[in-house]
Amino acid sequence: MGTVNFSVYDLDYNKDKVVSNIFKLQDMWVSRSNDFPFFTLGRSAYLDGKTPEYKKMQKGMNELLYNNFKELYNSVLNVLQNKLNEKVYLPKDLCYPGFHIFPSDEKLLTIAGNWHTDYPHETLEIGSKDTSTFTVAILLPESGAGIDCMINNMPLYIGYKENEMLWHDGETMHRIASFTEYKPNEYRITLQGHLVRRDGRMEVFW
Repeated sequence: MGTVNFSVYDLDYNKDKVVSNIFKLQDMWVSRSNDFPFFTLGRSAYLDGKTPEYKKMQKGMNELLYNNFKELYNSVLNVLQNKLNEKVYLPKDLCYPGFHIFPSDEKLLTIAGNWHTDYPHETLEIGSKDTSTFTVAILLPESGAGIDCMINNMPLYIGYKENEMLWHDGETMHRIASFTEYKPNEYRITLQGHLVRRDGRMEVFW
């Protein structure tokens, strides 16, 4: 793909409270790799969509996430609603947007995510109308963090900033960028989510 379709928007929420609540819920983090430190708080279509855990965890986890991160969710919804000029909903039958959590580790200097496009709507078989993807940078290493995307067969790095949402259609090839510097006790934490239109309603999910 030869165009960059990424947009950035400021969000209004209490970052310190969000970070504090993420660590208060550390017992709920799900380890996603045996090779390097990678956790999620919440369930996602790309990791869990074809497993019983996605449906099993959906209702209780959604309630837990909303109770702890209501201000963050509302800030995301407000921005999306203002840009789309319509109401955007949290779904009743899909997992809410959740968190990627990467504690700093020397291995992450040489490991990046897999190149991919986003198709959680296909995994969950919920249609493909008006789909898109967003990432909110919650807590970043001092050296920064971001994603790589492929433009005209050349990788382009897009850096994150805390309290900003990066929104794109998910169709440009992209991946999680590797750490650029190792410092102990740092974290790369992002809120991850997708949009889809179902029954005429725009919904966010993960």
